[in-house]
Amino acid sequence: MKKTTSRDILHALNMLIGFFLLMGGIWLVCTLTISLTMIFIEIVVNFVLVSVYEKYFLYGRFRKTVITMRVIAVTALIAAIVSPIMVMKFDKTKLLYPVKRFCYSYGVYGGNKNKVLPLFLPKKCNNYMFITQGSFPAQDYHPSAYLAFHTDSETLKEYENHFDLLDSAEHKVTHMPDKENYINDDSWLKCPEELPRHVFQRLEHEHIHNFEKAIIYVVPSYYNKGCMLDYDSGLAVFWY
Repeated sequence: MKKTTSRDILHALNMLIGFFLLMGGIWLVCTLTISLTMIFIEIVVNFVLVSVYEKYFLYGRFRKTVITMRVIAVTALIAAIVSPIMVMKFDKTKLLYPVKRFCYSYGVYGGNKNKVLPLFLPKKCNNYMFITQGSFPAQDYHPSAYLAFHTDSETLKEYENHFDLLDSAEHKVTHMPDKENYINDDSWLKCPEELPRHVFQRLEHEHIHNFEKAIIYVVPSYYNKGCMLDYDSGLAVFWY
């Protein structure tokens, strides 16, 4: 019976990592750019290992190179696993907001310069919610992001100034729905007409206020992005 050696174990581990990144990159497409990047790194790492591993195994040469390539391979594997989880989970974990935002902006949109979602959360940030959707190969599907929290007036003013300086942002005058149009369904009466309904639907109970004086900015595109700032309640809402 053939004895299992450490070389056999390492070979099986390399094959397992390669198989996971290759197959996992297909079904974990919610962070497609990150998955493809990690697969590319894994291919390069395996090419390097193939070229030096025999000399390392027989003569002990290129030890640092082999160790470095293995560390890179494991790191790529972890990134491929963690990035889709970050996008799909941790909607209420403020500490992970920068990481979750990066995985969404880079993994879903390939490093798209996202000027709608704040880079970091403010110091005062209550009732935090950040929902992100991953890529999915379907027609008319848009992977959206929804960010909402309560903060202070100074922070809201900073966001207002930011959108005022965006050339593509349009300041909308808020209009509340007419009650006569919603006799059988009054659930939309608190949703401003300028706020997309899919955004309003994502808000939780503590986010719903009287938005008659809210400030709404819309960034026109094939799928509009924007924000709503309500000074009366301190609510900030962003959608992408």
